Amino acid sequence: MIARPFFLFLLCLLLPVGVHAADAVPAKVSFQRDVMAVLSKAGCNLGTCHGNKHGKGGFKLSLRGQSPEQDFLALTRDQSGRRVNPVNPEQSLILQKPSLNVAHEGGKRFVATYPEYEILKRWIEDGLPFDAADASKLIELKVAPREQILFDPVDRIQLHVDAVFADGTTRDVTRLAVYEPAHPFVVAKAGGEVLREGFGETTVIVRFLDHQVP
Repeated sequence: MIARPFFLFLLCLLLPVGVHAADAVPAKVSFQRDVMAVLSKAGCNLGTCHGNKHGKGGFKLSLRGQSPEQDFLALTRDQSGRRVNPVNPEQSLILQKPSLNVAHEGGKRFVATYPEYEILKRWIEDGLPFDAADASKLIELKVAPREQILFDPVDRIQLHVDAVFADGTTRDVTRLAVYEPAHPFVVAKAGGEVLREGFGETTVIVRFLDHQVP
């Protein structure tokens, strides 16, 4: 029998399978690079959640992270800063609710072993810093593979992406990137692994901070 090809056209970000939380958590957490990425990864700033025009549950974020300054104030100042607890970081609502230790209308978004949780916790432990005005900005996402053809019995590929910043530094951001397949016969996992559940040609949109590919 001739194997049916599955054409997968990809422009995305990725990371090796089996990534541990420590691998995706930098020694020094940046609000704009890391915390904002977590809010997007967890879906917190989507229009169906806290990125809604009116927010959700009294908590409003900028849509898809368009305003880091606004989101910083929402996390640290709104409602007297009750969403973060520098004295006892693990009791912060931005950790308790997404991990369902406290009731959360949006359901479970991550658990304590996930990089997302560790990034937020470390940022709180560090005193809730905001990035310096001259902090280096994201200028490019480097993607591999750009496109891939899968033949039976192969049903998955592992993507990889680096973020390039204006100061020349490069960072693997696969675990923190957002993956959005264009068709339902493709499933993208959090760590950049893409699985096919059917045959056809598709695109996977990948977002990280204010960059999107394609």
